[in-house]
Amino acid sequence: MQILVISDTHGRQDLLRRAVLMHENADYIVHCGDGEQECDALLTEFPALAPKLWFVRGNCDFSSRSPELMTLDLPFSHRAVITHGHRYTAGSLRENLVRLARSQDADLVLFGHIHTRVDETVRGVRLFNPGSAALPRDGQLPSFGLVDIFESGILTSHGSLRTSPFPLR
Repeated sequence: MQILVISDTHGRQDLLRRAVLMHENADYIVHCGDGEQECDALLTEFPALAPKLWFVRGNCDFSSRSPELMTLDLPFSHRAVITHGHRYTAGSLRENLVRLARSQDADLVLFGHIHTRVDETVRGVRLFNPGSAALPRDGQLPSFGLVDIFESGILTSHGSLRTSPFPLR
């Protein structure tokens, strides 16, 4: 099973669309916040994606009706928590996310907000941030992530989105 993870598109519908078209065989598409309007536009263009598109509200998703937290049961007894992450930055973000995962019986946290790629395991919990698809803060290209679930474990990777300075509509 493969999950396309994207976050912080901040109005760049073209980048969300590009990542989805690059990975149209992904089983799930998870948007970790600050991109609800782009997700709505994607569903208008591709309504068949609705069953596999999951998105949570970010701190810039104003007037959103989406939840701030979701859980996704995965094969081989894995469970993911999906959040934007802005509610967990006081103190240690990593420790707060580990506590969140434990409270939800999850071993994987998919999050955004910090616009920086993260892929690490802390006390048995995999923390994965795809970085920002629009405004990276880590000196790298705009990005997305892939999470592959196997019986032997979880494999994660980051990919880059080459961009033009102006949105393609």
